[in-house]
Amino acid sequence: MSNRPLVTIGFSSHRIETIPFARSLMENHEVIVLEEAPNPKFIDMLNKEISIHEYLDGIDSGFPEFSRHIYKPLQGFHSRGKKILQIEPYMERLMRIHEMFSEGKEPSDVLKITEMKKVYETEKKATAALLNFYESSMSKSFARLIDAVKKFAHADAERFRLRDKMRAEAIADVLPEDKTVYVEAGAIHTYLEKALRQILGRRCQIKSVFLLEPFIKKLTGEKQVVAPGDILTEYYIFGRKGNDEFETLQAARALIYIQLIKKEEMAPSRMEKTPHLKDGLIAIELANKLSLDQCEEIYKKIRFKSRDQALEIIQDYISSSSH
Repeated sequence: MSNRPLVTIGFSSHRIETIPFARSLMENHEVIVLEEAPNPKFIDMLNKEISIHEYLDGIDSGFPEFSRHIYKPLQGFHSRGKKILQIEPYMERLMRIHEMFSEGKEPSDVLKITEMKKVYETEKKATAALLNFYESSMSKSFARLIDAVKKFAHADAERFRLRDKMRAEAIADVLPEDKTVYVEAGAIHTYLEKALRQILGRRCQIKSVFLLEPFIKKLTGEKQVVAPGDILTEYYIFGRKGNDEFETLQAARALIYIQLIKKEEMAPSRMEKTPHLKDGLIAIELANKLSLDQCEEIYKKIRFKSRDQALEIIQDYISSSSH
């Protein structure tokens, strides 16, 4: 048995339904590393000197309900002596860049700071690619839109690589020598494992866990089911290229998938423990049944429809196509 300390990476989306699985893993580790930029009031919230509601009021959380539900068990872990760290240097620097701009600074001021330069350039490229996607989505050319999806996935992949590399380096810098560590990671941050293995491979045992794997396996028989857009982004994250037919099909299916997925946070219930997972699996299954030509045909019908209308149109289309 190796005496190297264990680092467990818990991959999942920031959804309430993942919290019971995350909590059970956190329970078995002495240090918990969250995927969020440091906040000076975080320790006050953990100590219950300010409420979770008050803390969340002062931050821009992309998943407020998830945060509200996860912070309560974290307060308990903190009171029992577990060390809880917020480590996300890319986002920390990005927030600082936004602060600099709000203080009247110019891009040239940001570019003079070495540690900010790469983040600024990477974020600028991703933002430009996203704007190009939005502009292309108003075009009648499906080919142009597919090209924009691929360009954004390339820029997003570059951003994910940098984020995960920076985060791995930051985690390695503060990692205790003899403690078990749980690292929270978004489902698409799989490059983090590669980066951590490169840096910590000799110092630590590194284990990856997909938090909802038991549910996914039960529903699909697979270890992991990935949305078309994430498949494309991960394809680029790990430097794969040269299969234009595959890339184009994933981009087209991604356009369908994003029309079908529910955007708002959903709470688990006694009847449905994993509503986001179920919703995602339905959207993935439907998108993956479509060829490139079918994606183009369907997209034109659903692009300005509500999620429920789009779902009904696609289900009817697939049903009629199979007869």
